[in-house]
Amino acid sequence: MITSRLKRIRSMFSRQVWSHILAVLAVTSLGVPAVSADGRAENSLHSVQPTFVVDHAVFNADDTNRCRLEIYYQIFNFGLQFVKDSGGYLAEYTLTAKVMDDDDDQVKAIEQEKSIRTQEYASTLSRFDYRTSQLNIVLEPGNYRVQITLGDRRSNTVFGDDFKVKLRRFASDLPITSDIEFVQAANSIDSGASTVFRKANVDVVPSVSRIFGGTDSSKLLFYVEIYRGRDSVPQVVMETIVRSLSKGMLYRDTLYVTLDGPVVRQLRDIAVGSFAPGDYQLETSLRGRRNKPLDEHTEAFTIAWTQEGLLKHDFKAAIEQLSYIAPNSEVSKIKKLETLEERIDAFNDFWVARDPTAGTPENEAKREFYRRVNYANRVFRYLRKDGWRTDRGRIYITYGDPDQIDDFPMSPNLPPYQIWHYYKEGRYKRFAFVDENDDGEYRLQYPYDGLNQRPDF
Repeated sequence: MITSRLKRIRSMFSRQVWSHILAVLAVTSLGVPAVSADGRAENSLHSVQPTFVVDHAVFNADDTNRCRLEIYYQIFNFGLQFVKDSGGYLAEYTLTAKVMDDDDDQVKAIEQEKSIRTQEYASTLSRFDYRTSQLNIVLEPGNYRVQITLGDRRSNTVFGDDFKVKLRRFASDLPITSDIEFVQAANSIDSGASTVFRKANVDVVPSVSRIFGGTDSSKLLFYVEIYRGRDSVPQVVMETIVRSLSKGMLYRDTLYVTLDGPVVRQLRDIAVGSFAPGDYQLETSLRGRRNKPLDEHTEAFTIAWTQEGLLKHDFKAAIEQLSYIAPNSEVSKIKKLETLEERIDAFNDFWVARDPTAGTPENEAKREFYRRVNYANRVFRYLRKDGWRTDRGRIYITYGDPDQIDDFPMSPNLPPYQIWHYYKEGRYKRFAFVDENDDGEYRLQYPYDGLNQRPDF
């Protein structure tokens, strides 16, 4: 039974007045928001996928009384404005980081002007091309709030993130560990070389997204530092556990580490090619004499949702996802296949038929589809329901990034709701999602196909 409140909402949708009620709205529930140069939220969001992704970890600084806050960030090309010049295509941006203490007083500020250059126009629009870098900030132990912003110098669009972090004192009698840094790549460097990624003689490039897996040979890389402490304990035990949020513990190892210096660096890898797509936790713990617990850390990461992983671990989910874009007749045929080999061949044939650049190594259609699946699963997850199974996830996977999103997280006497507009390609579509129970799950409203709607902007 439809409540009177929901009836009123649907009636208002039919009168198409939403975007005329408020001219400028913040889009905060779909990742890092875009705002104008003067700080006002913009009504149009270019993408559900954010341009700017941020992560961080804390280590001991060279001065044992201070900490090194490492802020990792990833900038995707598609969200920046490029201009053509003699060297190809150029985007310019300003990166700013501000650190506030418990009293909200600014204790550190960094501003850097940087640029991205690419030779190919297609790369300027790519949701797969990105730049990874990091900021290293030395601070006293304490509680801080960090604001980091990326300002596109051509479009005047600003992307931002804000997080709180506790920096603990690493100077200790007993051994303790740093935070866990998830790693995208690690490369040995010359002793004289210096980069923002350098840890001893290795460049440790962070995995800002914390997404791993996708192939049989995939590995999870991570980096931690063990600090010996003043008591000079000769040896500790480091235990590593990987837990699936749905299936429990899947991996465990124990390593005896000799503390032959003030800092012992651990760059570890775990084979995850056999892990099913989904959400996981990495746990590290340190134990000393007589198995005494010394320190522990837990961080979340994701195994990518890929065709290969799904066909091996969850054929039903693979079929359900494909049904978003495939004809019923084709899905029915594939569903009847029984062996893994038959299923792999059928899925491959499906994507070969839709490859926009046949004969090249990359199938752009398949790659984009599973990008949408992964992103929907991260952004639209609701309690134990995977994000791709939600209404917003399904629409996002089917149609991609909306051309405009109107977001109403707080409206007088009305539950939160969003309106997604598609108008740049093909027939105009308009989807309305309402958080009817005010519980975080946005449900699609009629008409479910988004058609026969008039633009209300």
